[in-house]
Amino acid sequence: MSKFFALASVSALGAIALSSLHLSSSPAIAAPQLTTAATRPQQIKVFFPKKLAQPTRLDYVESVWRQPQTPSVAQFAIAQVIAGPTAQERQRGFTAPVTLRGASNCGKDFTLSITANVAKLKFCRQIVSAGIGDDARLTSALNATLKQFSTVRSVVLLDQKGNCLGDMSGENRCLRR
Repeated sequence: MSKFFALASVSALGAIALSSLHLSSSPAIAAPQLTTAATRPQQIKVFFPKKLAQPTRLDYVESVWRQPQTPSVAQFAIAQVIAGPTAQERQRGFTAPVTLRGASNCGKDFTLSITANVAKLKFCRQIVSAGIGDDARLTSALNATLKQFSTVRSVVLLDQKGNCLGDMSGENRCLRR
């Protein structure tokens, strides 16, 4: 009788293993990872405007992959947006969404805080903008880059003086969210 239970147990384990193999090949379920997070670094997306043959949307952005060099991945991602696309990415039509000028009022290019699923990004240098098209590209790139993180649902963008970026009303509407 014990041989029967042992054989049944082995058969059941084999069936579970086979069904696991079947499930792991499904596109909806990721295959088991053999490496740990420490040995396989996470990649993040950084979004940049991209020139299109038929430019119809001023806010069009696409992502490129970056390997974070710091545990603060959101800060790293924004620093990459500010740094702009690589030479190879520029050849593929990506453009820099932001140009900063002048001295910093906080000792760096920006500050970033994430509280209650709201990312608050304040630039510490003057943002150079040629108008609504530049503002749309910058806003779109920053929003897409920050919203890839599960801890961010909305983004507040502030200029060097703490005013809402691109809000010409003077009412700082982005702070009312």
